Amino acid sequence: MKNQRVTQTILAATLMSLSFIAFSSAASGKEVAVSETINTPELNAADNVPTRVKKKDLSSIAGKSGEQFRTATHSVDYWFYDAWVTLYTDRDYDGYYASFDLEFDADTNYYQAPVYAIVYLGTNDYYEAFHVTSVFNLYSDSSDDSVLLESELVSGYPSNDYDILIELIDAQTDQVLATIDAYEDADLSYQSMESSDYDRPVTSEVVVETHAGSWSMWMSLGLLGLILWRRR
Repeated sequence: MKNQRVTQTILAATLMSLSFIAFSSAASGKEVAVSETINTPELNAADNVPTRVKKKDLSSIAGKSGEQFRTATHSVDYWFYDAWVTLYTDRDYDGYYASFDLEFDADTNYYQAPVYAIVYLGTNDYYEAFHVTSVFNLYSDSSDDSVLLESELVSGYPSNDYDILIELIDAQTDQVLATIDAYEDADLSYQSMESSDYDRPVTSEVVVETHAGSWSMWMSLGLLGLILWRRR
């Protein structure tokens, strides 16, 4: 399989992976760099050609409250199996991280279904989208069709404990199929993060002042003489 960004073969023992880098502008003054890895069961690699590439534009997605997501109607034929989060990159050692990996695995009752995902960050149960994935295929309840997002919060995110929410969208109709958030998976709750413009090491400057003059020179000689006299 070819990488969408450069021509490169990526083959794992049991699955195929498609990777590329996207740069998202989550909202005014907020930027996130995201690298996607979309896994496909090796047996299904030949038919992993999405029928539709066009999807929702990130700038058109309005922020929502968690209650709006949780009360929306979802399909019984799609669900999230699990999601995992790993934090890293804390340059100022304050316990807030500028980079994180988010991996999720969604399943369906169908043999194959083209979908995409919208990923949100939120505080106080209010969420804003920061990334829309490319279109990918789900293969029934396979565990080899997960999506990995390696993300760096570039700017606009102050130090805080963020919740993560993921929407699964039908790639053909744009219908919301399933949602997973901090209420369903503790891995998506209270992730201590900050963007790189807040993650700056604190540097200390030490200034040593020396004074030279006739008085200090004579004092030094006097002290030296006193030391020598005591050793006699």
